[in-house]
Amino acid sequence: MKLSVFRLLVWLALGAGACATAPAVGRGGPVYEISIAAVDGQPTAARGPAAFPAITIQVGTEVARVWLAYPSHHHDTVSPVIMEGDAEALKDGILVERSWNEAVVYRVTEDDLSTGVAMVYVPSMLHPPTVVELHFDPAAKPATATSQRQHNLSKGRSALQEGVALRHFR
Repeated sequence: MKLSVFRLLVWLALGAGACATAPAVGRGGPVYEISIAAVDGQPTAARGPAAFPAITIQVGTEVARVWLAYPSHHHDTVSPVIMEGDAEALKDGILVERSWNEAVVYRVTEDDLSTGVAMVYVPSMLHPPTVVELHFDPAAKPATATSQRQHNLSKGRSALQEGVALRHFR
């Protein structure tokens, strides 16, 4: 009996260490922007009215805190992208934590990624489970971001050239 408990502890220690050291991006597959749309039906924000976050999530080595939005901003709040993770890191699991005693690892499926939404239930011994609505949007491809950046630079360059040209006429 003691040997099996020892094996279980070793297995848990190795599993926890592997999860904590896995990179959030770079393990394989397309990259997704991760946002938390709602916690128990309440919209989220980058910062909120409480001194403590509503939940904390971890993908690989990346950890982010999520606050509830100010009640006065519920109608115009857009949940921010809090991190990026590639498909393999998401399939390894997202740790969703409400408190030290209330947490779950949710393994994202292909269906979740294709629909862009997943509902995660964080169990609790004291109250109903916390319902967390995760959103996954494909991240912009670097080529698109580069071409947009080049377009912005060329617009800035033309404005600078116009400004320089106007100085010569004064």
